[in-house]
Amino acid sequence: MKGFAKGHTIKAKNQTFDPKTFLLAVKQKALEKFQNQTKVRRVLKARMEKVSPTDGSSIVEIRNFQSKTAIVLESNNLDELWTELVEQILENIAVSQMNGSGWTFHSIVSLDIHTVKYKPLRGDTYIPLPKFLASKKALINMKFKSEKRRNEDVQCFKLCIARALNPVQDHPERITRQLEKHAETLNFHEISFPMKLKYIKKFEQQNPQISVNVLGYEDKKIFPLRVSEMAEREHDVNLLLLEDKHFILINDLSRFLSHQMSNHKEKGFFCLRCLNSFTKKEVLGKHKESCDKHDCVKLRMPIQNSIKSTNPLVSALILSVTGIN
Repeated sequence: MKGFAKGHTIKAKNQTFDPKTFLLAVKQKALEKFQNQTKVRRVLKARMEKVSPTDGSSIVEIRNFQSKTAIVLESNNLDELWTELVEQILENIAVSQMNGSGWTFHSIVSLDIHTVKYKPLRGDTYIPLPKFLASKKALINMKFKSEKRRNEDVQCFKLCIARALNPVQDHPERITRQLEKHAETLNFHEISFPMKLKYIKKFEQQNPQISVNVLGYEDKKIFPLRVSEMAEREHDVNLLLLEDKHFILINDLSRFLSHQMSNHKEKGFFCLRCLNSFTKKEVLGKHKESCDKHDCVKLRMPIQNSIKSTNPLVSALILSVTGIN
């Protein structure tokens, strides 16, 4: 894998295992590869099956479901880190079978573990937009004029919220003194920076006029990281999180997600839970009545297991995977 020095493969010996059971079975063997000061990424290779619409025959393909890159430090709790990586892979499997794709899980091939020595960089959080994202012209990447302040900034979340509440036409990415004053009116009591996803709910509780949704991006793929439970608020803010540390304001959600629509010229109304698009707001509303209950994700696996997750969104996806109510 590009950017990683070593690769380790654990092959599946039991073809009846579902992803969760397999990952649990190989946990200890896999964790042996998680050395201190190492960047790790796991790729689960699985066979996926669908029925051909033309002749009814079975089509089987091997697909890769990877976790995000994790950094293993001495202070890490490896059990918690493993659980997070498992959740990411299971969520990716769930997402792959959404939108009526027809693909269902068949069997496990292997687990690949890719590692490389981690060399910490300086603590700046500003990240220039990748070309694929910049070309959409739907994002505002907040930026200090001073390079020194830019490299020391850890409050991109706060500044994105402030800009969403105080939009301007000319150079909206510029961080002015006036914008910083607006940012200071937001309630961040007992919330530390850099901002973590788990603290956004507390921020919403302390700022009852604001709801925050967060999308993720990796390998030109966009996916939901957090969908707010606070509906019908005055300010509905959509953010993009890059490399797990830099927040960017999405100022045009329809344009940002337009590549997922068959007709890019038409304005779309998107469900942030499954990223399906609709041409009418009323149709989206009806869809959300069921999608908010996670009924839109229907996956089937050979073994039914009870699965728990610390992430409510992932947990709901996994429950749909196994058909557990």
